[in-house]
Amino acid sequence: MSIFLDLFITFFKIGLFTFGGGYAMLPLIQKEVLNHGWMEIEEIINFIAVSESTPGPFAINCATYVGMETGGFLGAICATLGVVAPSFVIILIVARIYKQFQESKIVKGC
Repeated sequence: MSIFLDLFITFFKIGLFTFGGGYAMLPLIQKEVLNHGWMEIEEIINFIAVSESTPGPFAINCATYVGMETGGFLGAICATLGVVAPSFVIILIVARIYKQFQESKIVKGC
């Protein structure tokens, strides 16, 4: 499997199964990064520091940093899209369901 697909799938799983924001994702990110051999523990400490000091959501910063370090610019894009995609899909589903119920007479109270 290519590094880009591996980055996308790994961060997709992290984004899909972790609730509570970026800091809740941190143990899973650390485990996955170490298991894949993408970074050593010292590098993980560095990426946490960089991710906390840069503007933007922590989980996206982490994914972008790991992707950039392991797969360059394209790796950063794949990891970032992977961590964002589950939330995006869930919001699309909720919006679709909301739109259907918005027209309901029961919801309108008529």
